[in-house]
Amino acid sequence: MADQVEIKLATADDAPAVLDFLRQAATETDAVLIPHLDQVTVDQERQNIEMINRFDDCVVMLAMLGDQPIGIVTVMVLGDRPDTGELGVVVAKDYWRNGIGRLLVEEAEYWFENYSSLSSLVLSVFTINKPAIALYQHCHFVQTGTITEEGKPALLMEYQR
Repeated sequence: MADQVEIKLATADDAPAVLDFLRQAATETDAVLIPHLDQVTVDQERQNIEMINRFDDCVVMLAMLGDQPIGIVTVMVLGDRPDTGELGVVVAKDYWRNGIGRLLVEEAEYWFENYSSLSSLVLSVFTINKPAIALYQHCHFVQTGTITEEGKPALLMEYQR
C-alpha cells in the first residue's frame, strides 16, 4: 500500500480536499484535535496553507492515493518555543496499519533534518494508541512526560537532531 502513495507538499489548491479529509478523519478517531474544524471555510483553509508555506519551519504534507488525500503530517512551530515544532499525523481509518503513518513521520523527519532550523520535534499521543506510540518510538521519538489531553492520559514525546 505505502508504495502506491505519493507524499506532496500541500498547496492552497488542496484546501477543499484537506478540509474534507480532516472532517472525515475527525469522525473516525479522537486524535484529530483541531478547534472549530466544522466552522473552517475553504477560503480560510486556503489562507492557512498559504501562510504555513511562507514559513521555513512549518510544513504540511499530504499522503495521496491518486488524487485523494489519505494522510496528512504537519509541523507547526510552538509559540512559546520557537526552536521546536509540533508534529501532527492523521491517517484515514481505512488505511491504518498500512505504513502510511510511518511514511508521513519519516518524511517529516527528513524535512526536519534537511530543511528546517528547528532543534526538536514534539508530539502528544494518547496512551491508548499503542500502534502510534510504537511507530513514534521506532522513528526515534522518546517519551519526555505525560499530560492529560481532552480528559485522557497522553504521552509527550520528542525527536532531536
